[in-house]
Amino acid sequence: MDVLVIIYLREEKYDMQSIKGRFFRTNILMVIISAVLVLFVSLLLLFVFSVSERNGFLIIINGFEEVFHKDLGRDNTLIIYLVFWAFLVGGLILLTCVLLSFNLSRSVLKPIKELQKAAINIIEGNLDFEILACEDLEINKLCQSFDQIRKKLKETADQQYRNKEERNMLMANLSHDMRTPVTTIKGYIEGIKDGVADTPEKQSRYLDTIYNKALILEKLLDNMAEYSELELGRMQFSFEYVNITSYLKDVVEDYKRDIELVGLDFEYKFLEQQLFVVADCSKLKRVLDNLISNAIKYNKQNGSIFMSTQTDGKGVLICISDTGNGISSENINKVFDGFYRGDASRSNIKGNGLGLSIAKEIIGRHRGKIWMKSEENVGTEVFIYLPLRVREDT
Repeated sequence: MDVLVIIYLREEKYDMQSIKGRFFRTNILMVIISAVLVLFVSLLLLFVFSVSERNGFLIIINGFEEVFHKDLGRDNTLIIYLVFWAFLVGGLILLTCVLLSFNLSRSVLKPIKELQKAAINIIEGNLDFEILACEDLEINKLCQSFDQIRKKLKETADQQYRNKEERNMLMANLSHDMRTPVTTIKGYIEGIKDGVADTPEKQSRYLDTIYNKALILEKLLDNMAEYSELELGRMQFSFEYVNITSYLKDVVEDYKRDIELVGLDFEYKFLEQQLFVVADCSKLKRVLDNLISNAIKYNKQNGSIFMSTQTDGKGVLICISDTGNGISSENINKVFDGFYRGDASRSNIKGNGLGLSIAKEIIGRHRGKIWMKSEENVGTEVFIYLPLRVREDT
């Protein structure tokens, strides 16, 4: 259970003031208070001297010169008063300075001590606390900077936790997805070894099944390898200037036959003008393969797929739409997360949920954007936006 630690919490709102100004005001107060105390003590002792000593008032009026010259040797009363005055004034001035300095240092050191506690919490790995405002402007800025560091560390820690969870989920999903084809391959190989496939036709059918399951395993491993390379930043890209219009016209010919074989209509409408982008053709093909594959898998019977391009002069917008089952509004924001599989209750289609996550990363490396619009039982639209570039002839 996370524990919330509140650091340096006060209810009142502060009027921010600088430490330099507080030091200046404290020094002024020391001078003023000391001067007032010296004046007060001096007047008080003069009054006591004039009342308690014979002719004390006349001595004060006539000055101390005569007393020092004539009476100093036989009467030390005035010296006693002077020494007492000096000690009393010095003590009061010292006490005033100590009290004002203590008050100033306490107000400055208190938030610093709280920041030290916050640092200890961070060292111990507890980042669930808040560092709130301080009345001193400079220390308040320090508190804000320290709290920003804490938030950044917490974000990093949370991200690391999510990455760990994703890795664990990846291993669980991968082992689950690999178990079925591996079991099938094992069973069919045992059937061949045990002589169950005792005719050439059965052997051919068994080998075809083994080959298809091996292709599924290969695709799973390819997805895993690509996802790991993207996460670790090791995937290599070979960027070049690409006329996206010509490129899309070429790749749709590969899709057209596959789409028509499953009984779906396929149409496309591309702009005729030349639109250049900087792209890795093989990686971009990987994204389009995934999107078209999803449009085929999740489409309705006798449905259709439509592909088009538009431009705003700064970039090209590629749209792939289908007439499939669609995605609910609660799940539309999850589709580009790793391992999203859609609503299992409405679909028996298997997958490891990495395709769209990989597509998002690849498009991001192209400095582009990818997003989706969908309506349940109506269909889905996927949009890819890539920035246009002016081709530099060499």
